[in-house]
Amino acid sequence: MKILAVVLVIAGLYLLLDHVPPFPLNHEDIGLGKTHVAHAVVGAVALIGAAVLWRRSARQTAARG
Repeated sequence: MKILAVVLVIAGLYLLLDHVPPFPLNHEDIGLGKTHVAHAVVGAVALIGAAVLWRRSARQTAARG
């Protein structure tokens, strides 16, 4: 689960940062134009999901002893 959390952190940071062509999934490629709100929301959700997964994984590891 920690690997998935790391992937979510990378994706979340990528979506929160200003990404423009030639990077993949930039605003122009997916039809959002200059709107950063949609990517910011998805990026924030990805970061929150990563934190939840990381914490859940840590609890499971601690419970195992």
